[in-house]
Amino acid sequence: MQIFGMLIFLAVWLLALWIGSMLLEATGLERSISRFQALSALSGVGYTTSHAEDIVEHPKRRRIISYLIFLGNTGIIALLLLVIVYARSGIAPPSAPNIIITVGILVIIGLVIWLGLIDRITSALLKSSRKESASGIAQKIVHRADDYAVVRLTLGSHARIAGLTVKEAGLQQEGISLLAIERGSTVLSPPQPEETLLSGDSLLCYGKMTASTALAQRPGKP
Repeated sequence: MQIFGMLIFLAVWLLALWIGSMLLEATGLERSISRFQALSALSGVGYTTSHAEDIVEHPKRRRIISYLIFLGNTGIIALLLLVIVYARSGIAPPSAPNIIITVGILVIIGLVIWLGLIDRITSALLKSSRKESASGIAQKIVHRADDYAVVRLTLGSHARIAGLTVKEAGLQQEGISLLAIERGSTVLSPPQPEETLLSGDSLLCYGKMTASTALAQRPGKP
């Protein structure tokens, strides 16, 4: 039973890591960065990297990281209590069936990761959630240098600037330069001021991260 308790703890920890990284990726972070930040927060080693500002300046990401830090600290306490309980009750050597089951579970986990099933499931879930979330603006960082970045903003059906022309959207006044509009297989670059922004369009923008993040966080149309 002791070894199964540790396996359950490991499973819960990995599940929290996966869900946390997937939520971070849904905010526009790259997958590798999302997983690194989630692992850093959950393990309690901090996330002092060049991408730390991407977390701090984004309300949703800050909230996700805060939850992961809390879960990580709670998990450490739970693990210590589990070890103490096992130590007081006496740690018995695992039986042969338990060892076989444990090895089998670890092999399955390894195969799932090696075959890329986690990536496929993650991609499918994120794709589904993006289809269901039609409101607002999804933000994805393409390139960042200090406080400035090239970002891709995807307009939902209820985004406030959807249906407006480039000029009416007033991105330039907010310190955001619109480099191109990606509409399906068509790329409009440079976009004309009278071009109408449609839901589903991806806007390739350049400007301060705070400006693009504020635009992405702006509430959608009711």
